[in-house]
Amino acid sequence: MLRWKNILFQLLIIALFVGIVLLIRLQPITQTFEFDYDEGFNLMKAFLYSKGFALYTQIWNDQPPIFTVLLSHWLNIFGNSIFAARFLTLLFSALLIWCFYQIIRLTLGSLAALVATILLFTSWLYIRLSISVMIGIPSLALAMLSIYFLYLYKQNYRNLYLVLSGSCLALSLQTKLFTLYLIPLMLFDLLAFQSKFIEERKILKIQLKAISLWLISLVFIYILIGSQYQQFWNYEQFLGTHLNQPSDSRLENFNNLKYLNYMISQDYDYIFLAFIGIWAIFSKKQKNGLLPLTWLVTATFILLRHKPIWYHYYPLLAIPICWLGAYGFDLLRDFFIKKSHGNLNLMNLKKLTIPYVLILIMICLIIITPPNPRGSVPKNIELMQMVLKYKNSTQWIFTDNPIYGFYAGLRVPPEIAVMSYKRLNSGDLTSTKMLAVLQNYRPEQIILTRWTSQIKSDRHLMTYISDNYSKTYSNEQEIEEHYVLK
Repeated sequence: MLRWKNILFQLLIIALFVGIVLLIRLQPITQTFEFDYDEGFNLMKAFLYSKGFALYTQIWNDQPPIFTVLLSHWLNIFGNSIFAARFLTLLFSALLIWCFYQIIRLTLGSLAALVATILLFTSWLYIRLSISVMIGIPSLALAMLSIYFLYLYKQNYRNLYLVLSGSCLALSLQTKLFTLYLIPLMLFDLLAFQSKFIEERKILKIQLKAISLWLISLVFIYILIGSQYQQFWNYEQFLGTHLNQPSDSRLENFNNLKYLNYMISQDYDYIFLAFIGIWAIFSKKQKNGLLPLTWLVTATFILLRHKPIWYHYYPLLAIPICWLGAYGFDLLRDFFIKKSHGNLNLMNLKKLTIPYVLILIMICLIIITPPNPRGSVPKNIELMQMVLKYKNSTQWIFTDNPIYGFYAGLRVPPEIAVMSYKRLNSGDLTSTKMLAVLQNYRPEQIILTRWTSQIKSDRHLMTYISDNYSKTYSNEQEIEEHYVLK
């Protein structure tokens, strides 16, 4: 009975988190046309998959399959609405928040866990990413669930938790590959743990057995899923576009140091608390703090090297920063507890001053930290109305922004379901391929909103469009255009 009460209480906490986000962000969830262009890509891939098109062989896809498949089934159950899709991401975010809280609670107690969770919830763009149809938060949620199972294993050494941990990280990698670097960090965490209840001569044997079982679970589930969706037979899609990114000096995202500094400047106050946490980890020899510390160092190094970096990578830093912040809070709390029970006349002046100085610096950083920018892709109502006007006579839409097709319930040719900057910049999607798509599918509508100038600069493409299509709409800047088949 106590176990079921605890489970129900934990579910209530998750529901409370979801309810809070819905309460403060219901209007953006339901009325924002598009938070990010990636939303359109993910929605259209899921929509096409639900129509029977296969990933990789038919639907061009440079990401792992799990989120697309799950989103497709989710929309089949709850309807093809933007609210349903964003609600799914919100549920993943609730799972992430819950796991984050539980992990810290196991090591530092409920109060430190609550403070760290509030920090993460209010970190730069976390709420916006929690309601965007993007794959970063789902991948990180599954990774945090994997770490939570790892911490449960270190408490009672049940092999089931190792299997669940490895399997969850495999699911995370099959959602988005950017959690790959957590593998060596979690292996190190397994190798470093010790227990006063186990003899020292036996601990190494237990550690090696745990590592083997965890790795076997991870590799088996990862390969099983990849084989199921023919992921490994499409190297150019899955890895080629990510590895073949020529530097573009015009784009700020290729200036790693500058853009990374912009991201962390949004949370200077949290970073300062994290530095206090690092001090606490070393001064108090808290081995459990090594995982968030190595996570932060590794993620920072990767983001300094990886080109380009995008704003939605920031949770890779925010999670360990807020996690370390829990250790910082715990140290400050200890300072004040000792002060309140000590003899002020005998206290060292330095010990008396340090916590107040740290709190003062923290307050100053909170004041100077800029508010979280909301931002969203602008919605063109007129363009959407044109798409709906010709919906009944349309089978296919050729577009560089497939969310228009999703809202209208119309298909985009699967070869161009993803017309991203990454794909164009790597040279994977050329004007020749676009022309072939137009000729093969003869889409009844063409919508251009993102790469209009690039497409219009190609003589062969525009000749074909001019000969076969009539322009029905163009905005003043001639960036957004709509064509119908003659």
